[in-house]
Amino acid sequence: MADDKPQVGYIGLGSMGLGMATNLQANLKKEGANLHVHNRTESKAKALLKEGAVWESSPADIAQKCDITFSSMFADEGLISTFKAWLTGKPKKGSLYVDSSTVYPGTVKQLTADATDAGVHFVSAPVFGRPDAALEHRVLFAVAGPKEAKERLQTYFKWMGRGTLDVGTEPYQASVMKITGNFFIVSCVETIAEGMTLAEKNGISRDLIAQFVSNTFPGPIYPGYAERLAAGTFEVTPSSPGFPVSGGIKDLGLMQRLAQESSVPLPLADIIMSHEKEAERQGKGALDWGCIADILRDKAGLEKR
Repeated sequence: MADDKPQVGYIGLGSMGLGMATNLQANLKKEGANLHVHNRTESKAKALLKEGAVWESSPADIAQKCDITFSSMFADEGLISTFKAWLTGKPKKGSLYVDSSTVYPGTVKQLTADATDAGVHFVSAPVFGRPDAALEHRVLFAVAGPKEAKERLQTYFKWMGRGTLDVGTEPYQASVMKITGNFFIVSCVETIAEGMTLAEKNGISRDLIAQFVSNTFPGPIYPGYAERLAAGTFEVTPSSPGFPVSGGIKDLGLMQRLAQESSVPLPLADIIMSHEKEAERQGKGALDWGCIADILRDKAGLEKR
């Protein structure tokens, strides 16, 4: 490429990808460069293009023009098809493909092998954080891949997030880390939902439990969900971001599959999955996954709010 600066691309401008791509573009612009972007629907790139990002018509075009490509997809199928399409662009040897999707470790193993065959490097870098955190560069990356590749990417991770967890040199291990981390997070949601229901049924207000949680378990996860579950506000909007039930069911499925294939009992995931699926059956698939609090309230015979 004529410019000796690495050319950077981003594929997948969904709720998470758009925030991270926005931060990449802002910082690349300061360096006198622009981000190459592609998404299934071009309209999602409108704001980025106004800031100088360059639209590319396909993943293959990104591969042909970029040394480093980032991507963020909702599920395994989207990542597999996107990566295969990217490879058809015949990326130059040594190119990096960095994915931030929450997918199954086996998928990452296969894509890593495909990348090696093509003479490129696959780096897995799933993120912890919601869309608002992605836009405000507050996500935490779990990163695994070749040491040299990770070193080349440090600046970009700093532009997009608050830090990285170095999970090692095998990309699939970052996927394991992400699935495990999500298990901790959704377990917090279930714990708060059950505890609040028990307290409310016995005359203790949900607000008081939220105060207890905030004072006992400081940090962004427990207090944040305690406040939301106490208020019963589960609509996901730009001003009230969240993680939808539909995404929760997808991620819980990854947890259950990994547990089964690893011969590890994970009974709590099974319980939470039953609650999330009940929420979905009740038409709450677009609500924040914390809405299982109302499922538990119903089971306890409490009045609807």
